[in-house]
Amino acid sequence: MKIYVFENGSKSKLIAVLVEKDGSKRELVKTDKGRDDLLNQIDEMNLSHLTVSFK
Repeated sequence: MKIYVFENGSKSKLIAVLVEKDGSKRELVKTDKGRDDLLNQIDEMNLSHLTVSFK
């Protein structure tokens, strides 16, 4: 599993998507507070062990 992060309009609006091994995707979290906030939310979900790629 991996997490891809996409910008939504501006660099401060981010969407994290969980990508499963079979290629299926689901939205995890959105934020408009920047990368640190997004990474903190991913950590709170106990998913910080997954690779996070900013696209």
